[in-house]
Amino acid sequence: MASNRVARTIVLAVVAFVSTAAFLAAPILPARSEVDAPPIDVTAPVTASNCTPCHAVIGASRNPRVLFNHASHLIADCSACHFTNPHEAGKTTTPPMSSCFTCHGLTHGPTGVIASGECIDCHPKKYPLRPVSHVKDWKVKPHATASKAGVNGCLLCHDPVTGCDTCHIKENVNVGPMPAIYLRTVGVKPDQPSVLVDPDAPVSMSQCGFCHPDIDTFKAGRIIFKHEDHLKRDYQCTACHPVFPHRPASVDKNSMRACYRCHGLEHGANGAVATEKCEACHPKEFKLTPADHTVTFLSGQHKERALADGGYCTMCHKASVCVKCHNGGTKLASGKTSLKVIPADHRKPQWSSQHGPLFLAQKGQCAICHDSKSCQTCHQTTMPHPTDWLAAHAKSKGLSGPDCKVCHKEREACQDCHHATVRSVELVAKNCVKCHPEMKKEPATSIKNAGLAEHAVHFKVAEKKGKPYVCDDCHIGFGSTGVRVDNPLTGPHDMRGCYDCHGSLDIRNILIAPWPGSELCRRCHTDLKL
Repeated sequence: MASNRVARTIVLAVVAFVSTAAFLAAPILPARSEVDAPPIDVTAPVTASNCTPCHAVIGASRNPRVLFNHASHLIADCSACHFTNPHEAGKTTTPPMSSCFTCHGLTHGPTGVIASGECIDCHPKKYPLRPVSHVKDWKVKPHATASKAGVNGCLLCHDPVTGCDTCHIKENVNVGPMPAIYLRTVGVKPDQPSVLVDPDAPVSMSQCGFCHPDIDTFKAGRIIFKHEDHLKRDYQCTACHPVFPHRPASVDKNSMRACYRCHGLEHGANGAVATEKCEACHPKEFKLTPADHTVTFLSGQHKERALADGGYCTMCHKASVCVKCHNGGTKLASGKTSLKVIPADHRKPQWSSQHGPLFLAQKGQCAICHDSKSCQTCHQTTMPHPTDWLAAHAKSKGLSGPDCKVCHKEREACQDCHHATVRSVELVAKNCVKCHPEMKKEPATSIKNAGLAEHAVHFKVAEKKGKPYVCDDCHIGFGSTGVRVDNPLTGPHDMRGCYDCHGSLDIRNILIAPWPGSELCRRCHTDLKL
């Protein structure tokens, strides 16, 4: 029966040859977001397709005890050696030696020996072939005790006649002759319900638990970390693992920068989300100073790194550390004294009005030198704004429009929020002048702000129309998707929208509103000589 099973395995394995060959030669796959692969059934029979998502190439074994290469076993089905899934419960199970002997040393009729059964063909020359269980007096009593469980395993290495029977006769041990041959056995895979892991799906505990029943059981190294502490705070796995961690030929580990999305982050009145103290995440013996922080690097060469990637520096260094040295007079690691460092664009008179938009666009390296306190020497508001700023800024003391405009040159985002509460309010003076006192000016066409002027000239439309305008009469989707008029390509100042009324006739052939064509333009643009 064992021989028939082996023969059947060899015949059926030819079907898997092509897929297995592709598996062994497959290139490293692109990132998970670019791959749409079917879920992996980690409890199903082992196949190449269930291994390639994490192992793009599997060739020679890294086990120093054996000489093995998957490439020389292509005609064998994966499950012929891997009776169960290799990865389960936090352990990696390698096939036992008995699985090798289902083919090695087996004579298959006229075909001859399927594979060599010689020790030196599978084990390095310096490898000690004697098992550690075979103590000095093994051949006396210990091996007899062990043999009570069965001697079939002994015949993997020992010849029953020369290795066993001859000695038993000589020692006058009456146990009878040993079995003539080693009986090959194939492991039976236990029935298990399907456990699917989808590398393309969001990372969750169910995706990890089968292989990692205790995800905090790992060797302590450079960091002190426990998933438990983060799970207690109800963090989603995707907050730290945006993609499936196991990739072909590598494991995607989080960078220190990813930790700083929470560690050291001040969440408004709630304080720090998580501590930024080094000793909370690194063991005492860990050397905190990076290897590239040489004397040359610290004495001036760090400029290139700081300008290219300021976020790298600010993970460990506060602005005060940089400012102390950059203000000059500090003794450097090289022994020299630092010079005062002020960027050239900071010396220009227009810098005070230009730096805001650059800060919002994250085009500068502001945090290298500036902290919130240094910003507030000029700004009346908390800089940078805390995370709950949008909800709390209306109640902030000393908040002023001019201070906001230093950074917020484009006001559409502000208007979308501020105007949302008045989107259904009538366009009349009393509803507008409390926020825009300039709109009190008479005549309205003399208002300098074109946008305010355009609205103010319509305050008295009810005298002819019978009722005032509301925002939605002209602005489609106002307050939800941004200010948008009939033709969104030209913005709010789209005269074609105006001419729907100005100079047009209604169904009774009556003029809706005066000033057709250029007459409408001349009402405000008196200096254009149109």
